[in-house]
Amino acid sequence: EMTERKIYNPNRRRMMQNLMGLGLTAASASSLVSAFATKALAQNNYKISFANITESAELFVMLGDGIEEAAKTAGIELRRYDNNFDGETALRNAELMVQDQPDVILEYNGVEGIGLALQRVFDRAGIPFIAINVPVPGGHWFNLVNKDIGRDTALSMVPIAKQKGWTGDNTTVVIIQSAASGEEVNDCIRYFYVTAADMLPGMTKVAPSEITALTTTIGQSGIQVDGKGLLEPSYTGVKNILQTLPADRNILLYSINDDATLGAWRAVSEAGRGENTLVGGLGGSVAALQELRNNPNWIAEGSIFFRNWGQYLIAMSVAILNGVEPPALTKSPQIVLDKSTVDTYYDASGSPILLPALNESNEYLASTGILQLFNNVKGL
Repeated sequence: EMTERKIYNPNRRRMMQNLMGLGLTAASASSLVSAFATKALAQNNYKISFANITESAELFVMLGDGIEEAAKTAGIELRRYDNNFDGETALRNAELMVQDQPDVILEYNGVEGIGLALQRVFDRAGIPFIAINVPVPGGHWFNLVNKDIGRDTALSMVPIAKQKGWTGDNTTVVIIQSAASGEEVNDCIRYFYVTAADMLPGMTKVAPSEITALTTTIGQSGIQVDGKGLLEPSYTGVKNILQTLPADRNILLYSINDDATLGAWRAVSEAGRGENTLVGGLGGSVAALQELRNNPNWIAEGSIFFRNWGQYLIAMSVAILNGVEPPALTKSPQIVLDKSTVDTYYDASGSPILLPALNESNEYLASTGILQLFNNVKGL
């Protein structure tokens, strides 16, 4: 006899086929299986503790709210903490979270150097944990592929720059890092620069490994600012470096997230240099999507469907609790949007209406039944 617990194993597709064999439509069968999944989750009384990287920036508040909403939809109890982009705070929160005795911990830590200390706390408590964005040793890992989205954003933006006659002789790439967040997070800007330099004649070419946390200039072609992943430091940093760039210099602007890019764009606009700047965002925040739609110089937006990460993370948590061993990296959904594609994935208010299809790294999440509760993943 099939119990509700088995809803979460890889036989979900077989259950769908059996129900459809009884005369149910695919939509009705999927709805019924998802209803069983929700009921089973409630019976299991799962608890999750979640530490957000910060609660003082719109982008990350959006993530946290999305995780809360997803947990509520799935009938899972969630406790939420604020790491405040600070290592000591993250460690204190780790101790508090293990005291909650949750079934799974979601850890979004912005200081890569404390990873081993976090691992010791979680391992000592024997609680499985998922590292969000920034990897933590010993933890499962959920993240975008930063190098891919940085490369794809350059591939979207540089052809437009070339149409304008921009070259290495008249263009500077300004990239905004978060030095404390480590190599993986900053891969997006490294690969953005390297790809742009390969495409634009006359640019200084370097390997990605040559752009480190200490890099400030890349020949005559690039400038790196440490905006710490936040709006105000990015604004200040870009405002300062603009004073060193000739007024007629074109700018390709890119950052590790939308908050930093919005701060940088404000500095560019206030300096009266918006007309000779092309911007690519990363994150898909409401404010950035508005810029993509309405700002002629904001021409690409790497959307990682940040507000929807919650449904993936809740599904990943349930999969782990059901004995699934995730791959080394469970990939988040991601796509680079432009002005012609934004309406396919987001409505006018900035709410997602469609998520990309699952891939080889995250298709195991479908077996939990969680994603089906949201009815927004292409092909699912």
